[in-house]
Amino acid sequence: MSERQVSEPRAASTVVVLRSSAAAGTCEVLLVKRNDRVAFMAGAYVFPGGRVDEADHTALHEARFLHEPPRFPDLSPIDERRYRVAAVRELAEEANVAIGVDDLVPFAHWVTPEIEIRRYDTRFFLAVMPAGQEAKHDEGEMTELAWLTPSEAIDRCRRQEIMLPPPTWTTLRQLERCGTVDEAVAWARRVTVVRVMPGFVKSEDASILTLPGDPLFPTIEGWEVPEETRFVLRDGRGWLPEHPPSLA
Repeated sequence: MSERQVSEPRAASTVVVLRSSAAAGTCEVLLVKRNDRVAFMAGAYVFPGGRVDEADHTALHEARFLHEPPRFPDLSPIDERRYRVAAVRELAEEANVAIGVDDLVPFAHWVTPEIEIRRYDTRFFLAVMPAGQEAKHDEGEMTELAWLTPSEAIDRCRRQEIMLPPPTWTTLRQLERCGTVDEAVAWARRVTVVRVMPGFVKSEDASILTLPGDPLFPTIEGWEVPEETRFVLRDGRGWLPEHPPSLA
């Protein structure tokens, strides 16, 4: 039997939108629930985003970020522009929020593991919710919308009330340490952007996904090792964190 050919990841963008919470010293994150009928991450709560379209390559935008040092080490500012254009477009389509390409702060780069059939090379951006706008899901690809503090989202996932993909969980845990919107933006501007492609291990009763810093996955230079480096998928319950066994 021939080996399965590894699919090439498609370029994609996602936007983490923040607003101040009613509780002092905290912020809320915009999450949308993917339709249960879609092929990729069905039923999961995610940040708005999607593929870079052909039109995003040719869209011309003069912007401030073009004259700033690049945040993605593998992209020139011109190459980064198409990801920003896609991020702005997807946020408007999926959540009815309008921002500009200069409103985005790049902070992460995730690539779907090679084991998956549908793979994405996704650039993560942070943005602040504009005043006077109201987010609304598209009632098609997305079926629900929620503003939650990072801690609320994590707690709801632990109780298996919502599903969070590992990159979403990890981002929320990072934002949990920031507190306010200003602190989160400052963190996003200074964090080193590294390419993270999780590892994948299949056992008889579970699928295991690992991040850099796990005992099964050496860390990457510049990567802030998160609190959880291992996620397990069992019985269709969604990915949940699991501490690796002690090496002692």
